[in-house]
Amino acid sequence: MFKKATKAEIKIRLALSGASGSGKTFTALAIASHLGSNIALIDTEHGSASRYADLFDFQTCELTNHHPAKYIEAIQAAEAMGFDVIIIDSLSHAWFESLNLAGGRFDGWKNVRPLERKLIDAMLGSRAHIIATMRSKTEYVVEDHINKEGKTVKAPKKIGTAPIQASGIEYEFDLAGEMDYNHVLTISKSRCPELSDRTFLNPGKEVAEILKTWVGTGNNTDWKEQERAISWAADRMEAEILANKKPPSPYTQPYAQWKSEEDAIAWAASTLPDWPREELQLEFDQLVVPEGKKKAPLWVQWVKQQIGSSHTISAEVVSDTYREGEY
Repeated sequence: MFKKATKAEIKIRLALSGASGSGKTFTALAIASHLGSNIALIDTEHGSASRYADLFDFQTCELTNHHPAKYIEAIQAAEAMGFDVIIIDSLSHAWFESLNLAGGRFDGWKNVRPLERKLIDAMLGSRAHIIATMRSKTEYVVEDHINKEGKTVKAPKKIGTAPIQASGIEYEFDLAGEMDYNHVLTISKSRCPELSDRTFLNPGKEVAEILKTWVGTGNNTDWKEQERAISWAADRMEAEILANKKPPSPYTQPYAQWKSEEDAIAWAASTLPDWPREELQLEFDQLVVPEGKKKAPLWVQWVKQQIGSSHTISAEVVSDTYREGEY
């Protein structure tokens, strides 16, 4: 009747909410590409996910009928085809259809609630990892913003609020988070202790690797031990550089070599060769610099986060330095 509890068969259930343009689809694909090798995407957004076909390897099923039963059919079809990860982009359209089916009548929900429950059960019972995106209501707040002249001005900012979905649905998932317009994911609910109450800029590989370790399918590396080891190696490198009066390595402090904004953009272009230069310039111009902080280190941090987690970058810095024979 009873057996020992293990996490070997656990599949990830992740909900990503955010206003339009916050990066939900891209983030879902970025995380999914490191969770599994075979990705299915149920697209209710008129094929918008296919714009990322050159960046990620996945197959799509475009739903024009958003009845909950159609979602269930698509999930079951993806399972039958052996997909590792199923992305539902977005789940909010099923909620819109549920509202239509209820017809604005209180008694109309008696037939709709069972349909919603069946869809939730299909997601929770799936043999694949499930990532579902949900739209959030958009509101505006007025915040202080530093313009190009360095002056503080008032400017409106769009924010996403509660997901447009049945109340409390995020609690059906292992992990739920909110994307903002700076592509920062804030974890609001997590059964994975390593991810609780954390934020991630342009989330992808790092989140996926933590989740895989949590369910026992990834690298069993102790992340905190790895962080300490990398930090120790970086501190030792810095100490030896100072002791030998060597100039800072461009791998650890690239901005030490910059003399202008153009140098910063050129370095980013060489580091991210797949990014158009005009997009890098736009990201540089829009980078928010908190009071008392300098833009160059924040720009380096942003660029490095585009090509992997901070753990991976730090490890590469250490190994590259040793390969060059500096130490």
